[in-house]
Amino acid sequence: MRKRVLTSVLLAASVLSCAVAADAGPKKPKSDKQEEDQTTVQAREAFVAGTAAVKAGQWSEALAQFEQASALKAAPIVTFNIGYCQRALGHYVLARRSFERVLQDTTGLPDAQVEETRTYLAEIDKLLARVRITLDPPSARIAIDGRPLVPFGNSEPGLLVAGVAPAGEGKPPPASVFQVVIDPGVHLIQASRPGHADALVNKTFSPGAREDLPLKLDALPATIHVESDQPRAVVIVDDRDVGLAPIDLTRPAGRYRIQVVKKGFVSYDSTLELAPGQKANLMARMAREQEPLTKKWWFWSGTAAVLAGGITAAYLLTRPEPTPPPYDPGTLNWLAQPR
Repeated sequence: MRKRVLTSVLLAASVLSCAVAADAGPKKPKSDKQEEDQTTVQAREAFVAGTAAVKAGQWSEALAQFEQASALKAAPIVTFNIGYCQRALGHYVLARRSFERVLQDTTGLPDAQVEETRTYLAEIDKLLARVRITLDPPSARIAIDGRPLVPFGNSEPGLLVAGVAPAGEGKPPPASVFQVVIDPGVHLIQASRPGHADALVNKTFSPGAREDLPLKLDALPATIHVESDQPRAVVIVDDRDVGLAPIDLTRPAGRYRIQVVKKGFVSYDSTLELAPGQKANLMARMAREQEPLTKKWWFWSGTAAVLAGGITAAYLLTRPEPTPPPYDPGTLNWLAQPR
């Protein structure tokens, strides 16, 4: 295996040298010596350093040198060596992406190395693990090893891959149930959503594993803080006395009726629609209750006097005229009649 690796890398080095020479083109005679392009020189130096690191079995150092060479002067053979180092380090997802890029442009590669690239891709596909994740709620963001998931490619729409995107916050998946391609080994899977407790899973996947992983995020309770500008006011939640203000209440997300009452004051009444994890603050400002006119003592005493006067007036207006007793005509039977 080691001999095969060195052969591939040394072959790559010779191919890169030919490519650099071809880029330089035929030199034109000049009075002063023509200097080679500085970028090409630096790329070659990085490539040679990567080759030396491979010979010493220093795969991480070799990968860093090849990536530097690719950044200075990209070439299929450099990409091939990057994929080879990633494969040796067990970064199969990244190696697969590198080998796919090689097949997209095989300029300057021998046929044997192109065929070797295809062999590595087939080998890697058997080593990658696949995880079927069910996410609840589906709008939660998911990240694996501190990196968001990205589409695997055009071959399988909806399939995601871990370990390729730069480090950053997670993103919501395309559906509540989805599949992820992942390197074998230990991984930290995190799902998060505002108002919910994070779901954290530390799990080891064996090469070629096919597993199901449910991720359910528990909704956080809502918090209500109730105050009043009047001391010892009673707080009532959905018609139940819960204590005196100020008070902190913890409730599941939902709709609640909050009342603050105190004798002699107008009651405070409010309805809240609380989301998971929401914190609500209520200040009950209570106005003093005005005593109704009918409750004042002088109102009823005055009313009694008016009522008594009304009864007297009604009697005087409606009483019948008095009828005088019959007259006595006397012995002479004389009766005086008014004119």
